[in-house]
Amino acid sequence: MGRKNHNPSIARRIQQDLKKGESPEQLIPIAKSITDPYYVSLSLTYIASSNSLKSSKSEKLFKTVFSQANNVDQSWRRLELLGEIAKKMKNIRDVTLKETQYRQILKLILSEKGKNTKEFFVKNAKHFPSTLLESILNTTVKLRGYEIESSKAIIRCWINQKPIEALVTILSELKGEFRVKLLGYLHFQVHKSKVKFESSPLEEALKSADSEEMLRYLVRVSSQASDLELVESFISNISPEKSAPIFIALVARADRKGWSQEANYFVSKAENIIKSINDSEIKAKFESKLQITTDKIKGVNSKKISAPGETMVSLSNSGKHTLGLYNTYDGNWNHPHYKAVFKASNLCSAFDLDLALIGFPSIESDRLTKEIIKEMRLPNDGYLSQLISKDRVRFFDNDIDESWAGSKIITTANPDSSKLKKPEGKLCMIMGLGPKGLPKSYIDNSNYHFEITGSEIAFETGTAMGAIAGHLNLMQ
Repeated sequence: MGRKNHNPSIARRIQQDLKKGESPEQLIPIAKSITDPYYVSLSLTYIASSNSLKSSKSEKLFKTVFSQANNVDQSWRRLELLGEIAKKMKNIRDVTLKETQYRQILKLILSEKGKNTKEFFVKNAKHFPSTLLESILNTTVKLRGYEIESSKAIIRCWINQKPIEALVTILSELKGEFRVKLLGYLHFQVHKSKVKFESSPLEEALKSADSEEMLRYLVRVSSQASDLELVESFISNISPEKSAPIFIALVARADRKGWSQEANYFVSKAENIIKSINDSEIKAKFESKLQITTDKIKGVNSKKISAPGETMVSLSNSGKHTLGLYNTYDGNWNHPHYKAVFKASNLCSAFDLDLALIGFPSIESDRLTKEIIKEMRLPNDGYLSQLISKDRVRFFDNDIDESWAGSKIITTANPDSSKLKKPEGKLCMIMGLGPKGLPKSYIDNSNYHFEITGSEIAFETGTAMGAIAGHLNLMQ
């Protein structure tokens, strides 16, 4: 067995021996004989978390665990290790010992880069005790550039573990956009989880929503008819020019949720608001937007089929390469799914690519096309229908069919240097869709890796999608 596989195999054997009832004390020297600090740390975690040692002995071992973790060279690998440690420590029965070690992980996390820290919390927040969620949240809201996604992970963990009212209070103390977005997200998740609550996150968010973008966001996370009424009450005193686009958004959301009575009510309100606008150019713009929205509700194609620069072009019968989206969003089809497929279909059409959708919820192609038209408020059918008609879009449950999509290449900010050589022929570059990114097992089991920047700098989803599509188009 090669040296590369030797240390991991020792760590696995230690874990198996513990499950068989072997003495933890006898396994400590074996763990310390490992030459890679990653696996020394991991092996000692197995032993210290086994509940077969006295707490004082485990505490001493954990000091070595974190000392060895600090010796791991690469940031992404250190954080991967800390995630494995956090997962294993859930088994510790001594509450004080457990919380002390989780606090040590938090201390180490603070020294890491923001992007890596965000990814750690998204993947591993669920392993932490509920008593530490507030401390973690105080950390995530300060991650410049990554506050939203990392804090959302903590909100998801909090909902089923601690009182919602306390979280509303904490988030209400934030400022500006972060307050609005996180309270709005909390509101959406609480309704999704069917958790009872008294304080209204949506009402608190509306108090700080001072821009069209923020108000539109809160309309999108509205989960029941009374939420739309609440939004209406908050915009009733602002100018017609500012309230008109929000009333149109309320129409669209009511229709999206199947609330026809509310949709018709907001159509009437929007019409009256628009009529009161003095500027004829602004009035005409809103009248056009409302017309498109109401036409969608009625199932009628708007007369304004395509604006300048939106002319549809014919596509070829097959793509040069394939763009793959691996879905890691939870739940059924929702706005993020539709938005991602819409963006991907445009990119595939522009750069002559096929589209592989992996792990998405089941949906009929016709319905997907119609939902994207409605969700994105398109003035035409978009390019997805053309791609589907030419068999250039396919769904896969767990992995692609390479005979159709091409050789699979995983895109990652942390590629395995031994897997960077590209195969010949048609290629399918696959990226993770959603905050969790591609599953580690999926990355590890893939023969080819690709890193788009050459500098191991991670992109957010939309930027990565465009960069990968453009790169595929330039490849032979």
